[in-house]
Amino acid sequence: MVELIVPYESRMEEAHAFKEGKYLDLTKELKKDGYEAKVMPVEIGARGFMGSSAYRLLSKLSICGNKRTKALRLLAETAENSYPWIWSRRNKRLLHKD
Repeated sequence: MVELIVPYESRMEEAHAFKEGKYLDLTKELKKDGYEAKVMPVEIGARGFMGSSAYRLLSKLSICGNKRTKALRLLAETAENSYPWIWSRRNKRLLHKD
């Protein structure tokens, strides 16, 4: 499982640890049932700073060299450009029926 996290840069390690712990029980249950399961939280800071987890994910997906560099740059730009929109809607309830 890959989960994208867009924390403030000062909270990247904390966010990574939180997400790993969040799925620990699910991962154990899947392994007990005979499945292979791995949780990969990927941090891209709100201002576009890339956590090392993004680099590791692309490496595991066999995206290397110039393609990896281009993908990392695109991910950073997308996070940075999207953050104001996400922040502006932080208190809105989406997809909920009242």
